Amino acid sequence: MTFGELIDRLGKSLGIELTDEGGAAAVQVDGNPIVLQAAGDDLLLVHADLGEMDPETRERVVAAAMEANFLYQGTGGATLAVNPHDAHLYIQKYNWLDRLDTEKAVSGLTRFADTVKTWKELVAESTASAPFSADNLPASTLDSIMQV
Repeated sequence: MTFGELIDRLGKSLGIELTDEGGAAAVQVDGNPIVLQAAGDDLLLVHADLGEMDPETRERVVAAAMEANFLYQGTGGATLAVNPHDAHLYIQKYNWLDRLDTEKAVSGLTRFADTVKTWKELVAESTASAPFSADNLPASTLDSIMQV
């Protein structure tokens, strides 16, 4: 499947107008913008800005993000990173376009949007007066199938 085909099928399935704007498209889920972007001919990059971290709690948020990245625990299979240009926390995930069909794309976008919502709330609520709490992080897929 090409990026253009994916965007067309996703839009029809979700009942919204999605337009391929030169290899990128954006959707808003629960008020959170999510960008879908062609990454070469074979990959789809999905990413979102989770917001600016409070300078007083940034260290704790970044530490929690690093721990959440381990085996994708707390990220739903995505990766968290700090944008060096604006100090915002971002989340991103790659997927092979040829492995996606409409149902998988909708399901993946739904799970990604849930993870975005959780992390965006955690970043927004993490201030000096309300310390960061990682109690509500999304579990990784591995947590449900592998016991250690």
